[in-house]
Amino acid sequence: MRTFRLPFDKLEYYRNKKPIAVFTMSNWGGIEVLDIIHGIDDYVIARYNFGKPEKTIHNVKVRYTTAGTPYFRIGDDYIRLDECMKVS
Repeated sequence: MRTFRLPFDKLEYYRNKKPIAVFTMSNWGGIEVLDIIHGIDDYVIARYNFGKPEKTIHNVKVRYTTAGTPYFRIGDDYIRLDECMKVS
């Protein structure tokens, strides 16, 4: 899994940022999508939140299924972007 390391100032920025989308895993929380970085390869900046946001910020590459559906992986969790709920 290819990732890039975020600079320290960006980590602090993302720790205080509100999510742009949420993938619900239970009635207590799920995965917050904080940002999507577009480029040659797209990356998702995300973290777990089950009542209290985790300090660990994950940045993972966006991959595509054979049908063209974008998804990303954090650990053993496969999260399809079309199943994430946009929040304002």
